[in-house]
Amino acid sequence: MTDPVPRSTKSVKSRLDTINPTDSKKRLTNISKVQSHFLVPSDKLDKATRRVIAPYAQIERKGLKEEEAKGTYLDINRFNVFLEDTVDLDSLLYETANVLKTVTNSSGVFIYIVDKINNEIVLMTQNTKNPERHVVNIPIEEGKTAAAHVAFTKEFLLIEDVQRDRRFAEGLKWIDAKVVLCMPIIKPDGDCYAVLELYRTHAETYDHNILYTVVSVACWAGAAVHQAQARVTLQRMAHLNHELRALLQNYFCDLASIDTMLTDMLAVVKSFIGAMRSSFFIIDKDHVGDHLQADMWDDGWSSEKSTMPRRKIKVNLSQEQTPVGLVAKTGEPLNVRDAYKDPRFSKEIDPTTGTVVRSCLVSPIVDKKGVIGIVLLTNKLNAKSFDSEDETIFQVFIDYCSLIVHFYNMEVKKIYHQNLNKVYSDLMQLHLSPCKHDMDELMETNGMVLPPNNFRSFDYHISEGSKEDMPGLVCYMYGETFADRHFERQNLADFVLTVLQCYRHNPYHNAEHAFYFTHTMFLILTSNNGYFDFVETAALMLAGLCHDLDHPGYNNNFLSLCKHPLAQMYRSSMLENHHYFLAKKLIEIRAELTPILTDCAYDWSDNSHRKLLKGDKEREMGYTPLSMMDRRRSVNQPAEQIQFLSVVVLPCLLLLQNIFPNTSPLTENCRKTQEAWHEEIEIRGQKLWRQDDSIVNPSRSRIVLKSDKE
Repeated sequence: MTDPVPRSTKSVKSRLDTINPTDSKKRLTNISKVQSHFLVPSDKLDKATRRVIAPYAQIERKGLKEEEAKGTYLDINRFNVFLEDTVDLDSLLYETANVLKTVTNSSGVFIYIVDKINNEIVLMTQNTKNPERHVVNIPIEEGKTAAAHVAFTKEFLLIEDVQRDRRFAEGLKWIDAKVVLCMPIIKPDGDCYAVLELYRTHAETYDHNILYTVVSVACWAGAAVHQAQARVTLQRMAHLNHELRALLQNYFCDLASIDTMLTDMLAVVKSFIGAMRSSFFIIDKDHVGDHLQADMWDDGWSSEKSTMPRRKIKVNLSQEQTPVGLVAKTGEPLNVRDAYKDPRFSKEIDPTTGTVVRSCLVSPIVDKKGVIGIVLLTNKLNAKSFDSEDETIFQVFIDYCSLIVHFYNMEVKKIYHQNLNKVYSDLMQLHLSPCKHDMDELMETNGMVLPPNNFRSFDYHISEGSKEDMPGLVCYMYGETFADRHFERQNLADFVLTVLQCYRHNPYHNAEHAFYFTHTMFLILTSNNGYFDFVETAALMLAGLCHDLDHPGYNNNFLSLCKHPLAQMYRSSMLENHHYFLAKKLIEIRAELTPILTDCAYDWSDNSHRKLLKGDKEREMGYTPLSMMDRRRSVNQPAEQIQFLSVVVLPCLLLLQNIFPNTSPLTENCRKTQEAWHEEIEIRGQKLWRQDDSIVNPSRSRIVLKSDKE
């Protein structure tokens, strides 16, 4: 398609050219060369035409003498001025098409708007009460209909004989037209906005002058559409920037929390783009495991009026086929036009948001290390899809979100390290190096102590007078377990003494407890050779010795209630993370054990919650302690211990016995312990508590008993 505007085009100072009747034919020929104007005979003007041309032309009045007749022209150079204050582009395009129908002496005109999302053209309807019920959609493709062909090729098409043109056998579908002129309205960026289809029911074809007129108007209309759309987009972006800057100012000035600010930001972008639901995800980079997890904020449905911030912690993004999960893995933005037709996603409710997804707009928030957050807009209003303008505005929001996530992560790290320093200060009081005298005494026996005869029995119990031999016995167990590794005994002794010294003087979670745990693990491993390789054996032995390092004597729930620094550092399993951290630090300084740690082959944290509480302190804080730690309810301790052994301990030991039959003494010892508690009840003259006799909720009783023992 050649450029319709020649370089020799000149501007015209006056709107009105007087045409003498004697040389009208000559003047018409000359005017056709001036490409910025065209004449409109007065008898061709209808009501709609006059309204469009009114700002640019003067119309001749009826009753003038023949020699004073005047022609009119339309100043195309000022066409964009008329559009600057017009937002309803479809209405203006409809009026412009009717003007072209008049000036080109056409029988009618059809206007098709291009739907890029569905790759089809939609017939524009006017004066219809329910236009949605009269929508005509034609797929954009070659060789079917003239309008769809023009939308595909983006070049005008002149059909001089519709009935004989084999390319378009369907003709104009509704009109018995003879001649058709299809003109695309192309924006400067190359996108086709609409297609004008002028037709004549008589056989007179469109000449070169009419073709040039239509091309000129279409070119200016495309530029005007682009300008109007860009102006509207810029206005919306400016308004969005203003709203988001106000929210950020409140956040950075500590006037709003992260939950409130994110909820307000989601409400703003949801309103600007017209979505039904908006969600914000911050990826949890500290999560250990195969699953990708994130914290989720959402603003709810568009009909909800609640201003309460919503937060859902630990959303799994890797379980289902969801748009958010795909963006989290690929790091690429995603515009899903129809989720039900997209084979990449499940057709059910989105498990992360609980929403039925029809269409969605998803964009990642990235930094130099990858995806750190995701923003999701779900289901645009009026059942439409998100278009390119929505994507442009959405990107502005994403830029602000990048700043928010960056400062949010900095704040999390700051809180983490502040509390870590508090823990370090407390830990330094215990000294992470063994006493020189203990070290010298242990090395006098070459770093080991020979065990007694019954040491390889599950019934072994260290006497009060032999507790000072625990470090040497632990070194002996490590030496026997890893006999082929030849550990340097001084380093091993230093490590064992340091670990045992890091246990506090608690009634239960103390160094003696760690010794018995390691002894049991030692017997299981040495009695079942060949089941575990070196790395597995080392992990189990280290877990036995270090699993309760620096245990403060309280459980995780108590640490959370009293806002302990460990509870501020870790979101869950506070004690387990602390034990793992200390064990890691102690192992890192021992060169022979460092490769086991750096391989990251095992997660040594223990997820069970150990419930050794000091009841008096808990009662002072206003909480009800467990009966085994409550002086007022100590009478219930024997019955609860029997229940705990029956429900928790014995099933675990039976399972272990099925795997390793030589661990049956552990099961027998458990039964003996039950009998000992029965004897204690008989001595006290109590009735044994049984589950069937309870009047409270059985499930609640089981939970209390489990918590009580742990």
